[in-house]
Amino acid sequence: MYNRIDLDNLFSDYYAEPGYYIYMLGFKYLKIDFWIFFIFTKVVVFFIIVKALIKYSDKEKYIAFMYFIPWYGFYLFIDNPMRNLIAISIFIFAVKYIVHQKLFIYCGLICLASLFHTSAIIFLPFYFIANKKIKNFWFVLLFVLFNVFFASKDFLVDFIDYIAGGIPYVSAKLNSYIVNESIYAEGRLLSFGMIFHILFFVVLLLKRRSIESYENGIIIFNSAIIYLLFYRLATTIEIFARFQLYLCVFFCAAIALLSSMFNLRSKIIYTLYLLLLAFVGSNRIYADFRYIPYSNYLEYVIKGYFPSYNERDNYNLKHSPYK
Repeated sequence: MYNRIDLDNLFSDYYAEPGYYIYMLGFKYLKIDFWIFFIFTKVVVFFIIVKALIKYSDKEKYIAFMYFIPWYGFYLFIDNPMRNLIAISIFIFAVKYIVHQKLFIYCGLICLASLFHTSAIIFLPFYFIANKKIKNFWFVLLFVLFNVFFASKDFLVDFIDYIAGGIPYVSAKLNSYIVNESIYAEGRLLSFGMIFHILFFVVLLLKRRSIESYENGIIIFNSAIIYLLFYRLATTIEIFARFQLYLCVFFCAAIALLSSMFNLRSKIIYTLYLLLLAFVGSNRIYADFRYIPYSNYLEYVIKGYFPSYNERDNYNLKHSPYK
């Protein structure tokens, strides 16, 4: 995409959102190497996300990072869904305008994010619920309904089709990701992940007041609960994991803050539990050809040798022990 992009063919023969093409074009016209563009972009969004994780997890930031890195960080910054990642970082940046009650700025940033990944548009209504106290009863009811009805892939597809199937974009995505054969259509009724996320849901509700006592606590709590609702959808149809990613920083912050609410013995047990989950996440990530081997651009700079596209293409498929 980067090599082909040009002002004359900016929106011809493209399959990604327009914002990403326009963003790339500026670097291309400055004759900046693709990898410099790529690394620069990842560093910028990395600082946005890390800054937010530190801000929202308060004194428990190291526990938040321990969980965030293997479950989300490796995927976001190595396997790297770049357009989705940029949209996520814009959304995370926009959340502060919910706190400051600046609706138009928030909506403008979400619309900007949707120019990089269309999935961001569903977070427009998030402004009206993120900082609002919602009774536990409604969260429990939604969680039960999601787990009863949306555990069925067919029911979930029919529901989406009924609600938004008339929108051409939604219809096309239904066909490409869900109806037709796709790895993103794979899902499960129940999984190991689903079990420990149910446990998180229960503990979050029990410790709700303590979480909400922190700065931005209501947003952190609501985001974590909504994340868990998306998790149910993603367990049924994997492509919905893209929605979870927008809220993963807040979810990690919430489960990290929980550790401060236990006595010393319970905190040690809980932290070891999170460490075990981090270990499980790391093992799942490492046993995948996309992550090992992982090359370092600086090494090529020092050597003065830059492999061609053809040499890099499918490199891991040829050299990974997990191919």
